[in-house]
Amino acid sequence: MRIRYLLPVALVLLALAFSGCLRENAIKLNYALGPTLTPCSGEVVIFKFADKRKMSRLGSDSDGTPITALSDVADWVGWALFDELRAAGCEVKYRTSTVTPGETPLVTGEVLEATLNQTGTTTYAGKVVVRVTVTKPGQPAHTEKFTSEVEDVAVPGYGTPSDIMAEVLRGLMAEAVPTICANL
Repeated sequence: MRIRYLLPVALVLLALAFSGCLRENAIKLNYALGPTLTPCSGEVVIFKFADKRKMSRLGSDSDGTPITALSDVADWVGWALFDELRAAGCEVKYRTSTVTPGETPLVTGEVLEATLNQTGTTTYAGKVVVRVTVTKPGQPAHTEKFTSEVEDVAVPGYGTPSDIMAEVLRGLMAEAVPTICANL
């Protein structure tokens, strides 16, 4: 008897899913190193970045469907910085819960904005804004806000919205890494 009532409910949910009413675009945030132009030497500790965005979703596609990230946005930025500093030659450590003050320079940061919105049939605009602080033995040595924006085409075989966000982050790292290295 219960099966008879569950079948119509299942059919309605299936119809809603195919019509897009239950749809949500979720993208995986990835990162690939850019060219390393800045040398970095010595030790540095990166403390897990904080997510200070006003909303948790990235944006929306052209029909208003939310675009969300499958990955933690703050980790995405922090680990990209880890990879960039390591590739530049630094001895990098990443901490997520506690940091003991010491002689090793510390890099902390806040993700202030990470957005991705569909701007045309096949185009998306991505933006990332991050505030980074370099601290040397207990004293802030440098704080700066970095911004990167990219608008590009995302079509199968050419690129994806994830690729656009990776390009946005590479642009941000191209500005941030030389500044961080200069202040270590």
